[in-house]
Amino acid sequence: MNRHIRKVAVLGSGVMGSRIACHFANIGCEVLLLDIVPRELTPEETAKGLTLESKVVRNKIVNGALAFALKSNPSPIYRKSFASRITTGNFDDDLAQIASCDWVIEVVVERLDIKQQLFEKVEKYRTPGTIISSNTSGIPIHLMIEGRSEDFQIISWEHISSIRHVTYNY
Repeated sequence: MNRHIRKVAVLGSGVMGSRIACHFANIGCEVLLLDIVPRELTPEETAKGLTLESKVVRNKIVNGALAFALKSNPSPIYRKSFASRITTGNFDDDLAQIASCDWVIEVVVERLDIKQQLFEKVEKYRTPGTIISSNTSGIPIHLMIEGRSEDFQIISWEHISSIRHVTYNY
């Protein structure tokens, strides 16, 4: 089976997620990098008149994580211009955009309940046949995908090993 990977969604922008996003951008893929919405404002944001509905506030976690990754040494991005291939957003406002992605990679905190909740939401928006994978280091896959559709389970875990060739945008 051949797959053409043009657009990747990375769900979770921490140290691993932001760097995974950069690596996909390095090889020519468009990347959608998403994370959670903050629960409260900082005093500085309040002083500026921002609210929890302000886009800059809603995306501050993901934008901060990406900025930190891009400034790190060594940088995970080969050329600064490649960062333009990464679009940021949050789970509440932008998760529906995963419908246009060929591959969705979950990279959230190592808690089964959070991963299961996220996969439930992912299943609502993903296109059938989209590759779903996890960067988990210790949670059994069968527990994370419990309750998901057969297509979600098959394409995500059982048949991913049958992919012989993946073509990226160079």
